[in-house]
Amino acid sequence: MHGIESLKTRIRNGDRVVGASVRMWATQSDVDRTLSFADYDFLAVDAQHSPFSEENLVNICEIANGMGVPIQLRIKHTRLTFLIGNMLDLGPSLIEVPQVENLGTVQDALDNFYYPQRGRRSWGPSRSPQTGLYPDRHEYAEWWNSHGILWMQLESVLGVTRAREMADLGVDVLSWGPNDLAFNREANPDHALKTDDDCVEHVISSLKGSDGTLCLRTYSDAQLGRYSDMGVTMFLDESNLFTEPR
Repeated sequence: MHGIESLKTRIRNGDRVVGASVRMWATQSDVDRTLSFADYDFLAVDAQHSPFSEENLVNICEIANGMGVPIQLRIKHTRLTFLIGNMLDLGPSLIEVPQVENLGTVQDALDNFYYPQRGRRSWGPSRSPQTGLYPDRHEYAEWWNSHGILWMQLESVLGVTRAREMADLGVDVLSWGPNDLAFNREANPDHALKTDDDCVEHVISSLKGSDGTLCLRTYSDAQLGRYSDMGVTMFLDESNLFTEPR
């Protein structure tokens, strides 16, 4: 594990970065077991398709941040970008917005993710990572604006074709939603991007020369290896969700 201090730089440099999903209500022993499977760079929790409570989010963030492991949160809905600052105050270092295709959504997410003068996030990060190291308001805002990681989930062919525009606006990570993307491809049978691999290859190609990185959710070592061969460098391992203690 490398921690939040170097994670954004490693992502931008194209280093191999692998995170793991955990339940939002995971205990210390659950986290310890997940981290025993591999040297994960971050842990991820999901509000979009799982039960969500702010208390559970605070608890898992306190566990992970206390171990120097950044936490990623996928928020409940695309239209809730106005709550990103509030969610960040509870402890995550990375925020994922699902089902993104409009650039207005991206800009609103950026505005609420970053402190002034880059964004408009309200001040009050009592539980945010590293606040103890940077008690000064300006110093912490500068630290966060350099280390926080924002990503958009691409789940339509329109979103896929706008990946580079999102990266150029300042998005760090473009992630994948293959099932919703499959629904959308089926609704657009004449689109040039016919398969999931077509879409992956399109995003990899379009992000060349930008600071944006593609992240794929994987469910096996074989799948991770196949996407690595395609040029993907960032992964979110979901397999341990089904092996950790219930």
